Amino acid sequence: MKSMTGYGISTGVIEGFGLSCELKTLNGKYLDVNVRLPKELSLFEVPLVRALKSRFSRGSVFLNVTIKNYEYKQRWPFTIDSKKAGLYIELLKTMKKALHLGGRVTIDVFTHSPEFFLKEDKPVNESAVNDMINIMEEAAQKALVMRDTEGQEIKKELISQIEAIAAIVKDIEGRIPGIIEQYRLKVADRLKDIRVSPDVTVSADVIVGNYIDKVDIHEEIKRIQTHIKAFLQLLETRGAIGKKLEFFTQEFIRELNTIGSKSGEANITTGVIDAKNAVERIKELAQNVE
Repeated sequence: MKSMTGYGISTGVIEGFGLSCELKTLNGKYLDVNVRLPKELSLFEVPLVRALKSRFSRGSVFLNVTIKNYEYKQRWPFTIDSKKAGLYIELLKTMKKALHLGGRVTIDVFTHSPEFFLKEDKPVNESAVNDMINIMEEAAQKALVMRDTEGQEIKKELISQIEAIAAIVKDIEGRIPGIIEQYRLKVADRLKDIRVSPDVTVSADVIVGNYIDKVDIHEEIKRIQTHIKAFLQLLETRGAIGKKLEFFTQEFIRELNTIGSKSGEANITTGVIDAKNAVERIKELAQNVE
């Protein structure tokens, strides 16, 4: 079982580019892959998205690739826009003369003026795609390790919460005979004080039987116990299980609501509330499970 939260970073060099790949994954209902690349590496976007979709099945995936350094001589031979630079110098000389300014016009004026430098971008060779994917895979693997580690912690808490629900349901099941017996004694006691005509037979057993039919929650309890068993089995399976876990929370809530509505006994109501709180915690955890 994997969490959807992970992080990984890797570095590498491709055709003169020193690259850093930072990969972050967060929880999400569906798989959403986002890749951010410098324009020089835009041709890598589609293969990177495809590779990431093969590695992740659920959640939001963010890959940010940045260029850390350039091999300028290898990548981009720079040239000077001589015409533009010459006009700029003449303009400065005219300004100097018109305003009676001192000083000399030197090359320093171009130090912070990149617009005078021209570069011709050499396209990245498509054969470098595999190298780019390999660098990304290193970051992805680190993120997956983190997701595995956090997934095991989530699994422990899920088991703890489902065991709490099982204990509550077992307690509710054990209270049913006592509740019915209390009701039978209460009905029998009430009938003693009721005057009934000779042609009408009032039986405590009949009244109690009707009560049992009305408040019977054995089916709901059995269904919850079956869901608990299936839930625990699901935790041991491989692959994406987050959506299935969320489905089970819906089933638990449905059965607990029925139990709560059928039984007005205070201890059972308290147990139902506690169990529903545990289900809500399971739901929160499941939303971060792949």
